[in-house]
Amino acid sequence: MTSISPSADGARAGAPTRLPALDGLRGLAALVVMIHHSLLTVPLFAAAYYDHTSEDTWRVDNPAWWIAHTPLHVLWDGKFAVMIFFILSGFVLSLPVLRATSFRWDAYLPQRLARLYLPVWGSLALALAAIFLTPRGRNQQTEWLVRRADPVSFQDVLNSLTQISAGNEILSPLWTIRWEILFSLLLGAFLWIGRKANGNVVIVASLALIAAGGAWQVDALMYLPMFIIGVVLAVHRETLHRRLGGIPGPAWALALAAALLMAASTWMMPPWVPQRVHDGALALQVAGALVVVAFCAFGCPNARALCSRPVQWLGTVSFSLYLVHETVVVTTADLIGPSSSSLVLPVAAIASLAVAQLFYFGIERPSHLLSRRIFKSIAD
Repeated sequence: MTSISPSADGARAGAPTRLPALDGLRGLAALVVMIHHSLLTVPLFAAAYYDHTSEDTWRVDNPAWWIAHTPLHVLWDGKFAVMIFFILSGFVLSLPVLRATSFRWDAYLPQRLARLYLPVWGSLALALAAIFLTPRGRNQQTEWLVRRADPVSFQDVLNSLTQISAGNEILSPLWTIRWEILFSLLLGAFLWIGRKANGNVVIVASLALIAAGGAWQVDALMYLPMFIIGVVLAVHRETLHRRLGGIPGPAWALALAAALLMAASTWMMPPWVPQRVHDGALALQVAGALVVVAFCAFGCPNARALCSRPVQWLGTVSFSLYLVHETVVVTTADLIGPSSSSLVLPVAAIASLAVAQLFYFGIERPSHLLSRRIFKSIAD
């Protein structure tokens, strides 16, 4: 997400030709997912995550309450980070189509599938190598680590390679790739909705569908509308830039504080709240993610913290980090062992960032260049 340009009309209207804050946001979201999985190797955090509805975690004197049932949970909420990813994908994938006078759909899909599948296959090769070459399952002190030690079947490998059907993927982060692929196939239809329908109505309807999908656990209703929200932001980017760009800093600070509360809303609901209400509050979290993306895209696209060199680097390697970190975290936890769980996060963090950089140079960037050549060869 290094070049995000509006159409020529948008440029004449004063909209920025690059949105570097979105690069930084994507990098921080990938970092949160890595932290999320690293902390699930620590019994305290794993208990707070898997037993969050138990009365014990709701005692204020229990450290689990502070890390699970307050806005601090956003700092390691991997699912909230994924919501940001999905909205960003809807936004970024729409822009080239909106900019082009005649978009080559026949070249777009092979390019997009290559861009997704090749790095995924590379991360699977790395994961399988780690599974067979390291002492897998040596550390089983949390439920998350126990699940990572499950034996790998041929069906697991096939599901992970194709991303066609849901299953027990070898890498748990790959569940999101299936929705990225499906959205890529539906991009034209989503853009038609974004262009023809009222933007406010589409966003409200999307949040309603997400609430219903969460309440009744219908995956398609939970996840696909998140992409539509991003599409709407892209379709109306010039108008949003004019309207949101003039909002003063204090107002944005209040909006981001509200977004923080919405992001943590499902975790702050006490256990006596009906399960459907709790699950339906997923829409509140998505609304919080929408505010964060809107701030980065239109409110402050050059935010100093998000545009700093380290955060921009994170944005560059974010997809690589997302794909390889679980392998590194599990391998680190197994090698360190259950007696030193507090070391897993710092060691895994450093190792994940290093492996992500190597993976980016060795797999992701060549895959990106190849996907561009595929597009050019078909378009020409």
